[in-house]
Amino acid sequence: MKRLAFAAALLCAAAARAENAPAAGPMDHAKAPACLESKPQCAATAEPAFAKDGRLWLAYSVGDSIYAAASTDKGKSFAPATLVAKSSGGVIDANGEARPKIIALPDGPIVVSYTTRPEKSYSGSVFLTRSTDGGKSFSAPQKLLEDDGQRFDVFALSPRGRLYMAWLDKADAEKAKAEGKSFAGSGVAVAWSNDGGATFAGKKILMDHSCECCRVGAAFDRDGQPVFVWRHVFDDNVRDHYAAKLSADGATLAGGRVSEDQWATTCPHHGPSISIDAAGAWHIVWFARGKARQGLFYAVSRDGGKSFSAPEKFGDDAHAPSHAYILAAKDGLHRVWKEFDGETTRILQQVSRDNGASWSAPASAAETKNASDHPLLLERKGASYLSWLTKDEGYRLLPLARAAAAAPRHTRAAQIEAGAR
Repeated sequence: MKRLAFAAALLCAAAARAENAPAAGPMDHAKAPACLESKPQCAATAEPAFAKDGRLWLAYSVGDSIYAAASTDKGKSFAPATLVAKSSGGVIDANGEARPKIIALPDGPIVVSYTTRPEKSYSGSVFLTRSTDGGKSFSAPQKLLEDDGQRFDVFALSPRGRLYMAWLDKADAEKAKAEGKSFAGSGVAVAWSNDGGATFAGKKILMDHSCECCRVGAAFDRDGQPVFVWRHVFDDNVRDHYAAKLSADGATLAGGRVSEDQWATTCPHHGPSISIDAAGAWHIVWFARGKARQGLFYAVSRDGGKSFSAPEKFGDDAHAPSHAYILAAKDGLHRVWKEFDGETTRILQQVSRDNGASWSAPASAAETKNASDHPLLLERKGASYLSWLTKDEGYRLLPLARAAAAAPRHTRAAQIEAGAR
């Protein structure tokens, strides 16, 4: 009972804390001793990306500096980091939900984005910089937009080579405020580049009233158009999830509500994840603590976001499951998440071989006793990997174990029934 009470307290604290409050418990890197070396283990978060030549790149920040470091042995060791940029003042977003991003384009350029904001403000500015010499140097950072108010950006590279960005933008909220009008949340904005990140077109808010403090998920549909998922602000300040696809002309987002969890909250700092399989199914995982359901959930849309399956619950509520991530890869549909038992943080993993109809039994992929980043997934040449940075163990890139054929499996019907209880 004590463990259950502890887990419940953790979840309630996560739901209730405001945007400027630190996370609770040993999962918070802010509690770690200061480390100012330009190494990944001194960072709070790290964003991975594979390059065409097989190198693994990480983007991260330490102090007021943003770095990029490359590994030729899948994260076991890294070459000396390259200084990408230094912040001219304020705070660099470097938490589980908002962090420096990196993408290595097939034709060579490496693009990095990062966000800075004033010390006591949550109105940020997204900066972009790129390397055209294999990561040896980076161009002078340029602001994505002249006005402030952007945060929680995400990169997405289409099969055709077009680089998309999406972010949360406060421009319409600030305009409404100046006119004395009420406005809930932020807006979802999108831009794209056809020249390897040198310039971006679009740069427009396409849907208002997103939650202002949760990461955005991105994936590509079969036609090469991006699909985004975010926590949205509905009536009565309910902040459930919405998924939408960008039109071919980049002018609109069209989709639908993922589920009705009825979570009326402020800033939960708990964004969703999306991946789309070869058949075009949209697979989404998220966290909720609403009137309708609480915990981690999975749903799938097989009609382009017009409808979604009944939410399927996963994770052990006694261990405060959180921060799920999903990846539809050639070797299966994978999902991972965090659990914390009061002493140890673990990353749990499951795999589905039938596009989400059933899942292998949860298995521990990695663990730590101290602070840690959120788990991320990525794929290279048909193999799937867990990317995880922890204070004690440093950076790890771990192959996702294939579920044993004899392992017990959990069907969607059983999981949906469990979630309804």
